[in-house]
Amino acid sequence: MINTVLQLCTKRESIPQLSVEERIDNFQEVEFGYAEEEMRKEASRCLQCEDPPCVEACPVHLDIKKYVFEAREGRYRDGLETILERLPFPATVGRVCPHPCEKACVRHTHFDPIANRAIKRFLADQFMDAAWYPKIETKLEGKVAVVGSGPAGLTAAYYLAKMGYGVTIFESLPQTGGMMRVGIPSYRLPRKVLDNEIDRVKNLGVEIKTNTRVESLDTLFKDGYQAVFVATGAHQGIKMGVGEEEHPKVMECIDFLRDVALGKTVELGDRVAVIGGGNAAVDSARTALRLGSKEVTIFYRRTRAEMPASPPEVEEAIKEGVKIHILAAPVRIRSKDGQLTGIECIRMELGEPDVSGRRRPIPIKGSEFIMEVDNVIIAIGQAVDKTALPPELEYTSLGTIVVDPITLQTNIEGVFAGGDVVSGPSAVIAAIAVGKEAAISIDKHLGGEGVLPVDLSPKRQC
Repeated sequence: MINTVLQLCTKRESIPQLSVEERIDNFQEVEFGYAEEEMRKEASRCLQCEDPPCVEACPVHLDIKKYVFEAREGRYRDGLETILERLPFPATVGRVCPHPCEKACVRHTHFDPIANRAIKRFLADQFMDAAWYPKIETKLEGKVAVVGSGPAGLTAAYYLAKMGYGVTIFESLPQTGGMMRVGIPSYRLPRKVLDNEIDRVKNLGVEIKTNTRVESLDTLFKDGYQAVFVATGAHQGIKMGVGEEEHPKVMECIDFLRDVALGKTVELGDRVAVIGGGNAAVDSARTALRLGSKEVTIFYRRTRAEMPASPPEVEEAIKEGVKIHILAAPVRIRSKDGQLTGIECIRMELGEPDVSGRRRPIPIKGSEFIMEVDNVIIAIGQAVDKTALPPELEYTSLGTIVVDPITLQTNIEGVFAGGDVVSGPSAVIAAIAVGKEAAISIDKHLGGEGVLPVDLSPKRQC
């Protein structure tokens, strides 16, 4: 009992990072990840609960208890293989997952939860070589088309290929990865890490066609595909409705982050206003600093406590110099003689909770103020771009695709959909969970049993 109490009271091992001075003018990865000694100390804090709530909280139900134990014992390959039984992209998720498992940790209420995500990253980083995973030759006659190469699409393709199907991914962008590549800055998810995990999908024989937009589902079926999984994500920004949003110095965060990620030239002035309180807003603000802007301010209509962005990411933004102006909402973007001059905002106060469970922001009459800015980045939400999707699909009033909640099949026989294009914006781990469900449903549709294959190295297969 005494040992358990002492174990509960131990503090989490801190994760080393680049200093602000070392990172503010570049896109190097901010977190280094644990060194071996620190990782094993952190893993030793796990209580190894008999019925661990962290597993239930994980969208893909990783056996967290097991891989943390294996990490503690120095059995790193075994730990990674435990992860790979349910998660195909551990190095990516080990960096960007919002880790609901840690919020469910029994230590979380009064003590520091186990750093499950960082331990996962450590294990994945020990075995970066994609060649470790054997290439699986196509064994079945079925061909499947996956539209979109984000986490849901890549996951479905990964498991379908391992089942033996011929899989082709169609991606409209010039590079693979969806929002993992064009929505998450490289200082959080290095491109080498993402490329390595995508190579693992390619090694299974999956063909990826970039710069290829699917205009017609009928064409895919005529080309011999027997099932289609639509996973194109939510790549369209949402307007504020305050005027002047088409000004060239005003941009959607989705477009801004995508252009930066794809290496396009993005010119910003010294003073940038970012509107919104989610991760995309924080990523946009931190990216603007790295592009040379001097004053970057996030405007959010509620308080910091209600910001949906990851609290650690908000903390890092503040360390880097991003200012957060809470309880303020834009009412007008101002310009003169074609030049952007500023943004007019109104102060807010919080009323009763709305449907989101957060207190509703209420404008304070007569509290308007103006801030001079050179650019405005809008980051108030993301939506599905229906113009990029086949019109014959059925859509909800929000523009997302209607699917059967169990099978993920759309209104068209043999066409399935999942990820952000169905749910709206969500986390990478949630999209991976949906991609697995899609692979199961498609396999059943094509006459299979709907059983996902398990990744094992040659050592474990013996």
